Amino acid sequence: MIARFAATFGYLAIFLSILSSEYMAKMRKISGMPFLRAHHNLARIGVLLILIHPLSLALQAQDFTIFLPVLYPVETFLALGGRTALYLFLLAAGIALYRKKYRNWKKVHYLNYLAFLLVSAHALMIGSDFKQDIMRIIAIIMAVTVTGIFIHKRIGVGKKIYK
Repeated sequence: MIARFAATFGYLAIFLSILSSEYMAKMRKISGMPFLRAHHNLARIGVLLILIHPLSLALQAQDFTIFLPVLYPVETFLALGGRTALYLFLLAAGIALYRKKYRNWKKVHYLNYLAFLLVSAHALMIGSDFKQDIMRIIAIIMAVTVTGIFIHKRIGVGKKIYK
C-alpha cells in the first residue's frame, strides 16, 4: 500500500511541479509563495515519494535489483521505465541545485520531461492503480500535457515578445 501511494502521489507531485513551470504567475497566486519555492516544494515531495516507491518494494521483496535499469528489449524498458526515470529525475534535480555553477543547467533539467514520460509508460504498462480506465485516461492526459509544455518551452526559448 505504501508503494502504491508513493508512486501515485509522487507522479502527481512531479506533474504539478512541471505544470507550475508553465504557469508561474498563477502558481504564485495559488500557493501564496514565490514561484521557485512552490515549484521546488512540489519537486521535493515528488522525488521523495518516487524514492519511497521502489525502496518499499525492494524492502518487501528483499531484492534491490529493482534499482537497476533494464534497457532492452524496448517493451521491458518502457514497462520498467520508472527505474531509468528515477535516475533522470535525480540528475535533473541535482543539476538544478547547482544551477549557478552550470550555465546550461536548463538543458539537463529538461530531462524531467523525458523522465515523466517514462514514468507514464511504466504506470500504464504495469502500475496496479492504472488498470482502471479513469486512471489510464488521467495518465495519458498528464503525459500529453507535459509533452505540450515541453514543446511550448522549447519553441519559446530564445524568442522575446516586445510590446
